Amino acid sequence: MILAIIIAGCVLLISSMVINYESSRIRDNLKHEAFVNLLTLGARLEGEINSNLLVLRGLKAEVAINPDISQKEFVSLVDEFFESRLSIRHIALAPNLTISHIHPEEGNRTALGLDYRTVPAQFPAVVEVIARQEIMVNGPVNLVQGGSALIARAPVFVGDERSELWGIIAVVIDDQLMFDNAGMDTNLWGLDIAVRGKDGMGDLGDVFFGSPEVFNREAVTVDVILPYGRWQLAASPVGGWQASLGQLISFWLIAVLISLVLSMASFLIAANYREKLSAIEVANYRADFDGLTGLANRSYFNQQLTSVIALHRRHQKKFALFFIDLDFFKEVNDSWGHHAGDQLLRHFSKRMTHIVRNDDVVARLAGDEFVIVLKDIEVATQAELLAEKLQLELGEPYLIEGQYLSVTHSLGIAMYPQDGRNGETLLQNADRAMYEAKRAGKNRIYFFNEQLSLEVKRNVQVHNQIIEGLRLGQFEIYFQPIMDLANGQVTKCEALIRWNHPERGLVSPIEFIPIAEQTGAIRNLGDWILEDVCHSHTLMKDKGLAMQISINRSVAEFQPKGIDKRWLDTIDRYQIDHSQLIFEITESLLMDGADSQKEKVHRLREQGIRFSIDDFGTGYSAINYLRTYPADYLKIDQSFLKDVLTDEQDRTLVEVIIKMGQTLGILVVAEGVETVDQLELMRQFGCDYIQGYTLGRPMPFDQFVAFCQQHNTPQ
Repeated sequence: MILAIIIAGCVLLISSMVINYESSRIRDNLKHEAFVNLLTLGARLEGEINSNLLVLRGLKAEVAINPDISQKEFVSLVDEFFESRLSIRHIALAPNLTISHIHPEEGNRTALGLDYRTVPAQFPAVVEVIARQEIMVNGPVNLVQGGSALIARAPVFVGDERSELWGIIAVVIDDQLMFDNAGMDTNLWGLDIAVRGKDGMGDLGDVFFGSPEVFNREAVTVDVILPYGRWQLAASPVGGWQASLGQLISFWLIAVLISLVLSMASFLIAANYREKLSAIEVANYRADFDGLTGLANRSYFNQQLTSVIALHRRHQKKFALFFIDLDFFKEVNDSWGHHAGDQLLRHFSKRMTHIVRNDDVVARLAGDEFVIVLKDIEVATQAELLAEKLQLELGEPYLIEGQYLSVTHSLGIAMYPQDGRNGETLLQNADRAMYEAKRAGKNRIYFFNEQLSLEVKRNVQVHNQIIEGLRLGQFEIYFQPIMDLANGQVTKCEALIRWNHPERGLVSPIEFIPIAEQTGAIRNLGDWILEDVCHSHTLMKDKGLAMQISINRSVAEFQPKGIDKRWLDTIDRYQIDHSQLIFEITESLLMDGADSQKEKVHRLREQGIRFSIDDFGTGYSAINYLRTYPADYLKIDQSFLKDVLTDEQDRTLVEVIIKMGQTLGILVVAEGVETVDQLELMRQFGCDYIQGYTLGRPMPFDQFVAFCQQHNTPQ
């Protein structure tokens, strides 16, 4: 009886802990579901805001080009916006801060002639917009004509340098209509919804949608990003986040039933046996399984893989070996701590085992490297489908220490028997495919094949030849002139590397730069290029040429720690003004999530180095990103110039990019200009600089100096 009571008490105690854990899990699931729903709702609200602000951005660009716009032109320009599903009540133009155009006029004529400087309630906001030189959203504010609205304002600057204030453009947005269009309601999914952050003040601003009580009940929140500032969207249940009464009752009924059953059983006879068995199981477990995730370790996996190969060889069947590596896992440990990294690995492992079949093999090899053996498949398509499912479900956010963390992974696949007939070869080939996925940009799936193996061997050979070529002085810098369309002078040039190969002759960078980026040789090349360019700049200066030189920089070159300081030391050694060098980078450097690389760009720019976005228009290009890019120049990709005279779409796109650069105060370079007609069109569009064969091809140093001296001499 005493033993039965002790067992029952222990079971009830454990059940209490389990029930508390389960209740906590249910609360976390409710919060997670609310958070996911809020993310969707917030995205819709941001979409509605940006849809309305696109009108403001378009008007800003148009007025910057046509500051003397008439009321008729203004009405014609904005009429089509009022026909679309937007929430705009009216739009006003205020040159010199006095409203001169407004549409629609009906109900708003009294605002014509209004000088913002005489309106104390609005003038401070106008001053702030002008000072920040960017779009700002104020409100909601109560309108004289009734109702409330958001007021979005944008300053307009004109002149060659966009330094002269023309005035402001104001768009009045019906906030209630915008909320309705976004699907907002004060009660959704059984939760109370509220928004705070009036005038973009975030959690410091007043509540203007829903009840302030929502924020006092452990609310789940997401930020709604404005052009400047943010709102905070929140959701919380009236009764708090908790499991239902029915669920709690069922949990306790099960706990009581289990305690009664176990208390009736006797463990005295088996006590000694269980103790010995437990010791054996622990020893076996530690030998075969990973202590953190509970998955098979490398040693046990190798045994399983050998058995799988033997079984599939006997039955002449196929299987797939997945090699998985988390992307940016080091950043997780550095930013969140190793404890959070361990939790992430446990959650990742648990989710992975739930996705695959029970008879498939899952193991952790080391660190953030995992493998899966997908048994008994007919075609590679089956492996691809599971890989896509893994990529989708493993990419969902993880709840780590009360916060949600998203992580992606790169996955390489090797197929048995075509990619290897033994475990070592299969693992090696799956690993190669995984690294190919990482090289291609991470968060990708790659299959291994023999061609990939041959390519790897060739890349290693070319890598060694590059290093040897640098040692033997086989590389040379060519310079391609860049002309200022305002005065016709060559004031800039781009440094382009050429390889004088002893057997292949002059090798274009298109053939060896991609391989150098894969193998890391690009860093050796980059150091040599910077050194040679600094030396050439000094020689140009001695010959009376004041030349700004552009140098291409790869993403891989920014990865070493302290590389920005090393570059500056090289430049300072030649006593070159930092502003005389332009680093050309691609948008991928700013978009791949590596904050340390972005910090290096900002530090270099603070030291006077200029930055140019190369191949603009072919990557992630979007005005939202461009506003935050640390860019002094945009280089329109030459693919858009090829058919600009005949292709209306290319022509429009080039003109839009130039106008966008003018609006944002970024100088624009058109590369690939090969004809006089293309040059004249760029001049007509207001492009700042051109580069291409119509001006000059890349040239060796002496030829380039002679070209510039002749070209820049008044004819």
